[in-house]
Amino acid sequence: MTLESQDITGFRFSTADWVERDRLPIFREQIGRMIVRLDPEPLIDGAFHAEANVRELPGLGIGSWSCSNLRIARPRELLDGTDDLVLTIITSGNVNASQRGREIALGPGEAVLMSSAEAGNMAVPLSPTRFSGLRLPRGALAGLVPDPEDMLMRSLPANTEALRLLALYIRELDDGYRLATPELLGAVVTHLVDLGSLIIGANRDGTAVAEDRGLAAARLAAVKADISENLSYGDLTLSAVAARLKLSPRHIQRLFESVGLTFSEFTLGQRLARAHRLLTDPRQIGSTIGTIAFESGFGDLSYFNRTFRRHYGATPSDIRAASLRF
Repeated sequence: MTLESQDITGFRFSTADWVERDRLPIFREQIGRMIVRLDPEPLIDGAFHAEANVRELPGLGIGSWSCSNLRIARPRELLDGTDDLVLTIITSGNVNASQRGREIALGPGEAVLMSSAEAGNMAVPLSPTRFSGLRLPRGALAGLVPDPEDMLMRSLPANTEALRLLALYIRELDDGYRLATPELLGAVVTHLVDLGSLIIGANRDGTAVAEDRGLAAARLAAVKADISENLSYGDLTLSAVAARLKLSPRHIQRLFESVGLTFSEFTLGQRLARAHRLLTDPRQIGSTIGTIAFESGFGDLSYFNRTFRRHYGATPSDIRAASLRF
């Protein structure tokens, strides 16, 4: 797909949502050939699966895929005249990528750079495989990467910080809040280009720029994701997050300072937001306010009630009662 405006376009699909007899025709013709300009087919006879969340942003594209038993090809007749670079990162499972007469076997934490201007294919075995993709115009890498053409179908450094953070950053974009304004959208696009350049092989000046912009933003996204995943632990601390992410506590503090926050402020805000979601969730009607406070990481009910009321202008009981009236 190509983007003609500054709007975000995208779609999600899962072959599991279609009746079995329609899965291959819909996936191959409507999704594959018509939308993403690919020709998918089962690698061997039998069941296959594919699901994806694909987005077009100004000047580039991102996608998260989960597949099994598929050969996904881009034959010459489906080339659309673009010469973008496509960076694919394997997060689990295995893939064989082929282009330019070369074949590369990829496993978790590995990546390959391919060209959208040339025929190629990826083979996914029977075991489920997950991968993320980033489509980059060559011009976006000018000044950052000396000659990306030299890196096509070459072994890229595996399990690097930039590679792990790019896969995480693409997944975190599902949250949508980073795309709320044109300014944030522009920043996200810049960060994606920066991370892509670091993975492909940025020059010295490009590395310095990309680390200061995209790598820092992705590190902050990783810190926020770690906090959100561990909110229920009352002893969630700066040092614990730093140890898990292999960053120094001071570095994390500087990351938050760059966006006008502190670690404690962000953590408290996330805990209050989780408590609010649980209080207004009809499925949690049987949970006491004390239980919800504990599950959100608050060990002191009185502190939770005071902080919640100060933040939302109403008590937890008021919020729950109001949600039940609608």
